[in-house]
Amino acid sequence: MKRSPTRSNLHLAFQITLLAGLLLVGLALPRAAQAAVYWYQCNTPATMHVAAFSNRVHVWCQTTTPVAGAPSLAGISWFAFPTSPDAAAASRMLSLMQVGAVSGRFLWMEVNPDDTSGSSFGCGSSNCRRIFAVEMR
Repeated sequence: MKRSPTRSNLHLAFQITLLAGLLLVGLALPRAAQAAVYWYQCNTPATMHVAAFSNRVHVWCQTTTPVAGAPSLAGISWFAFPTSPDAAAASRMLSLMQVGAVSGRFLWMEVNPDDTSGSSFGCGSSNCRRIFAVEMR
């Protein structure tokens, strides 16, 4: 006896295929965005400026050193992280920045040199870049 697919089975198969396709596209997007993210060392901790505002936390680095083949950040000396939507992450970033400045330790920051989206939270597009991660060395 040959069975033919029912309408509900076809609908279910379509939904599964659509969901799988959306999942594949969703997984591919973050990888593409991460391709342009590099690490930079914030030099001269003694002159580092750290600040907190209602819309961002930021650090000023007199000079930065690209790490592991990252492109130069000529003219960029401010690095910021938004306080919204994740205030807890901004607080953690601020803590690391403050400890780095006070203890004289270097900060390594993960930054996309071409990302000027920080202007939406006060990070000027001509001299500031959004921080994605901070590490104290």
